[in-house]
Amino acid sequence: MKTPDSRMNIAGAHERRQFSWRSALGKLEFVTLALLILVPISSAFMPGSILVPIVSMAAFIAGTWTAFRWIRRLVRHSIWRLRNRLLLSYVFIAVVPVLLLAILGLFGAWALSGQVAVYLVTQEFQQDLDALKGSASAMLRTMDGPQPGRLLGFLGARFPGIEILVSNGQANVLRFPENSPLQHPSEDHTSAVLKGGLLYSGVHLHDQGRQVTFLVPISKRYLQNLIPNLGEITLVDLVSNAAEGRVRMDLHQDTSLLSTRAIAPAVNAFDYQVLWGMPISVFVWDQPKEEGKAVLGVHTRISQVFRVIFSQKADWDQPWLIYLFYGLAITFLAVELVALAIGVSITRTMTRAVHYLYESTQRVQAGDFTYRIPVKGSDQLASLSQSYNMMIENLDRLLKVAKEKERLQADLDIAKEVQEQLYPRAVPLVAGLQITALLNPAKTVSGDFYDYQKIDARHTAIALGDVAGKGISAALLMANIQSAMRAQLRFIQERHTEVCTATIVSQINKHLAANTTTEKYATFFFSVYDETTGELVSTNAGHLPPILLRGSEVIRLDVNGMVVGMFPQAKYDSSRVILEKGDILLLYTDGITEPENEYDEMFGEERLIETVQRVAGKSNEEILREVFDAVNQWTFAPDSADDMTMMIIRRT
Repeated sequence: MKTPDSRMNIAGAHERRQFSWRSALGKLEFVTLALLILVPISSAFMPGSILVPIVSMAAFIAGTWTAFRWIRRLVRHSIWRLRNRLLLSYVFIAVVPVLLLAILGLFGAWALSGQVAVYLVTQEFQQDLDALKGSASAMLRTMDGPQPGRLLGFLGARFPGIEILVSNGQANVLRFPENSPLQHPSEDHTSAVLKGGLLYSGVHLHDQGRQVTFLVPISKRYLQNLIPNLGEITLVDLVSNAAEGRVRMDLHQDTSLLSTRAIAPAVNAFDYQVLWGMPISVFVWDQPKEEGKAVLGVHTRISQVFRVIFSQKADWDQPWLIYLFYGLAITFLAVELVALAIGVSITRTMTRAVHYLYESTQRVQAGDFTYRIPVKGSDQLASLSQSYNMMIENLDRLLKVAKEKERLQADLDIAKEVQEQLYPRAVPLVAGLQITALLNPAKTVSGDFYDYQKIDARHTAIALGDVAGKGISAALLMANIQSAMRAQLRFIQERHTEVCTATIVSQINKHLAANTTTEKYATFFFSVYDETTGELVSTNAGHLPPILLRGSEVIRLDVNGMVVGMFPQAKYDSSRVILEKGDILLLYTDGITEPENEYDEMFGEERLIETVQRVAGKSNEEILREVFDAVNQWTFAPDSADDMTMMIIRRT
């Protein structure tokens, strides 16, 4: 006996043996291989020919499509086993989200660092403009008095290269330095200024003919001193609507460049460089009505931004921080190994259970229902294995029942063939009379029956009945009634006696009552037609009254007694009716008039009469199809709940 592990190895080897190069290589692969061989051959023997690029392009397209197919095939083959699918699921569930969160965090830190750096530089630049504006306002208010030398000293030290022009009307009160060519602009402003292709920090204020103008040249050193150690800060031209078109904004040259590097070296692998900017307004000196644009940009690193924010050196290289990092890394690694071991154990439990299920399904497919899955543990997989074993047991039992049912169905098919042999094979030729019947059984065999038989040259027997119940028992009782009726007719034919419908029905009733139980009974209509006189003599034993349609007139024939098979002493009478030319006589069972729709309404005799009258000009076969279709549409049921039988007798 093979152990489960050995069976698992055999199954795995069987799976690996399923792959074959002959089945894997298709037409596309062979075409691709041929094109790859044809490319160097065509290049060597037909250089410069147009076929070379055509063949190369075809080889590229075929190779790309082949590679795509093989990648897809390998992916499908690799994830066929549940274990590989679980591993792939772990990657998508755990690894990918962690990587995405890490990338999102790193991107957030990068974007936040850039935004914070630009914000800090912009605020410092605006503070300088506010300081210039405050100084200009002070000079504007104290223009009548002596100009404060202390303020000039402050501005000269705070803003190297500053130019100042103070005027009262047409007279210049102050020009600093004295050789400065500075003139007043026509508009007030407190912003960056573009003058002569160079950038300045500028302020211009006026009040009642008094004017104050400040210009501070913007150099690299000036920008770097806005926030020291933040990184490289610059102004970049964005939009300028000068008359000549786009004007290049340049920074003032500074001979005393910074000796230190603006961009600090990275402290770790994740200390990325940050390049960020923010647009600012620029006052164009030559075109005061037009507003220019520039980008105040910062080139820095994430660590530099944090150093500036916290105003201290980040202790990235302290030993205790490194030891803490190593300790956390070892702890995380240990936790990860434990989690990996637990995950592998759980995965093996699941894959083993699924493998047993797969092996069992293979055995079931081969017809072996004796194999049972080993059940280990008390978890849901163990419960699944138990349920599967119970399902296999039930399936085995159901298969046995199905085989028995199949045998019974075979017997029913035989019974159906026998019953079909009992129905009349051909309609007897009756002068001036057309007889057509149709039977639709609710099951394989039917309890309804009809018969017509020539008695002599003048008389024809016509019968229709409905046995209580359905299925085999009803079919057997139907065969019994039919055989008894034919025996009576054969006796009359042999004796050449007159046919009495009441006597024949009475004899059949006694025969059934003596040979069957009381719950076995049938409704029975038996009649004899005389083709010389057109007279129809009938005895109705509890059956639905036949309907005679004579033009627009509707005549229901009599019921002459109770059902046959219950009471042996029951008495029966006969009724007579002359069939005229054009008359249509309808014989039917309750399967025609009693089917109900979704509102529990029966089809009824009135709808039957209406349907037949509507198509009375058609043939008997077409009338029968119309009636059966009308009943089926009334019930909207795919199968009939009761046997449906109908016979049409038309006088021509």
